Amino acid sequence: MIALQPLTFLFLCFAFLCRVNGQWIRPCSVAVPAVAEGEDYVVMVKEIKSKKVDSGKFYSLKSFLLGFWNNLLGMVGFFKSRRAAKKNWSERKEYEDLIKQKALEKKLARQKQDLDEQNK
Repeated sequence: MIALQPLTFLFLCFAFLCRVNGQWIRPCSVAVPAVAEGEDYVVMVKEIKSKKVDSGKFYSLKSFLLGFWNNLLGMVGFFKSRRAAKKNWSERKEYEDLIKQKALEKKLARQKQDLDEQNK
């Protein structure tokens, strides 16, 4: 037996039946009567046992083949996107090399300017 406050009782749903005052009711469809302070509104709920699922049913031939097909499609997609990623990588590497070259040229120009100033 579970004793519930009226507000808690309102949140129960249609998923199961409860026994209140000797009658089986659906909690969402019956109004909760006013309960005097100090009194309890007693609701009896049926105990529900969860069903066991046999793992042999999960690993059927169909699910195995669908899993294999899914993995195959994933590998094909991986190899297709790899080509585009390789192209992007090479473009990025070229751009980084260009930046490195320009930075080196500026550094050499600055060093040459410093040497010219020291020689004057």
